[in-house]
Amino acid sequence: METVKDRVDEGDYVMLKKAENLRVFQVHRKRDIWLEKSKFCLDGLIGQQYGTLFEVKDGGLVLMERPQPQGMEEAGAVEVRDNRNLLDEDSNQRLTQEQIEQMKKEGVSGDKLIGHLIENSATFQSKTGYAQEKWVKKKKKKHLLQFTVLKPTARLMCEMQWSKGPSRICNLRVDSLAQMLTMGNVRAGSTVLVVDSCLGLVTAAVLERLGGFGRVVSFYQGDSPLKATLQPFDFPQNVMDTLYQFPLDMVNSLKHPATTNILDGDMTGDAENTNGSGMQITDETVEIDKESEEKTIDTKAENSEEVNKMDDETENPQKNTCGNVDMENITKSNNESNNGDSVQNMTKKGSRADRWGKKDKKQKKDRSQAKLERAQEIERARRVLLEKEADCLLVATKFHPSPIVLALADIVAPSRPLVVFSQFKEALQDCYVYLREHKGLVNYRLTETWLREYQVLPSRTHPVIQMSGTGGYLLSATTICRP
Repeated sequence: METVKDRVDEGDYVMLKKAENLRVFQVHRKRDIWLEKSKFCLDGLIGQQYGTLFEVKDGGLVLMERPQPQGMEEAGAVEVRDNRNLLDEDSNQRLTQEQIEQMKKEGVSGDKLIGHLIENSATFQSKTGYAQEKWVKKKKKKHLLQFTVLKPTARLMCEMQWSKGPSRICNLRVDSLAQMLTMGNVRAGSTVLVVDSCLGLVTAAVLERLGGFGRVVSFYQGDSPLKATLQPFDFPQNVMDTLYQFPLDMVNSLKHPATTNILDGDMTGDAENTNGSGMQITDETVEIDKESEEKTIDTKAENSEEVNKMDDETENPQKNTCGNVDMENITKSNNESNNGDSVQNMTKKGSRADRWGKKDKKQKKDRSQAKLERAQEIERARRVLLEKEADCLLVATKFHPSPIVLALADIVAPSRPLVVFSQFKEALQDCYVYLREHKGLVNYRLTETWLREYQVLPSRTHPVIQMSGTGGYLLSATTICRP
């Protein structure tokens, strides 16, 4: 079993957290990145532990000591000062913006810069202790670039994508993601089916929860699996080996017990008598197809002969009127005269054609190899799905969930949970009605996720002013044996 890495190596993905701002970067030597209008290298991160605090200075990283938490104020202490007579004006700060930028260019440390700002502030000493702490925090956020290096996790990635735009991940909030894992009873050793349109967040959270023990079948739409979106998580190989990917448009093929082997093209059972569209093939249909092919070939030949005759009549009108013209001698002489030039041109273009031919062969070989690997992955996932022993089904997609859930509900084993997420309750209401008609599920629940974040500080504990209105809706049910 591989141990968890606690230090940053070259090529790893790291998450830089500055206050509430989260960004993901890949660590490379001598490669510049941009973060909040500052350009610097990440060479100083290599070999450092996760959770370390750094400060950007002169295009490089300086290791910082994390400030110790201040002691709690006495409960009986009463603040005499207040902020009723303070006015927020630009004249309160005697240092100009040009002077501050000059101090930054001269290499003044962050603590000294904040000290100069405090000394030149006309209202700092008149503020209350809470206001002073808030003012210092605001100035550090504005003038200093200090960040913490974190290892990418499902929670941090969800918060980062949410801050960029909730619509990118179908309004999947971090508490909704946690409830999906809890309702789905995702644990080590289980087989989980995931339909994910949230940039791979649900799939990554399941892989993170299983830890390499179990199986995850991820359904993807189109020709692009989710492995590219899972790269920032830096999962070890034993965790990635538990991931199986299956195209969503091939789900209906699982309803037929006899299917085509994608790898070697063998047919089993009744699949020998079916074509790719699922239609029954008999000897009569084969004879009809042969007759239709022969008819099409005959008609094409007749049409081509008629076209040739019309071309001869239009291009060579003298051939029908004067039979003394010998067209064979004329074409033979023309071919002999142009024979030398054509040979020279072919020799000049021969080397170029050989090079292009080699490139085409290599590209075709790469494409064929990629198709073979993709077919192998699909076949592995198909075998897992045909067992019909899945422990749970998690659906968080931008499509209407009803047809997806109805197609996959029979693959889940009896007495197992099924969880569907959507940012629209109307879609889950329709899905609820269809599942009731399915008669293979019980214990239906349609809930709305609700989260309130609190600020916890001495004598200043209260809900955060800016909060999200909703984190989506969840529909859960339990599978049973159908009568």
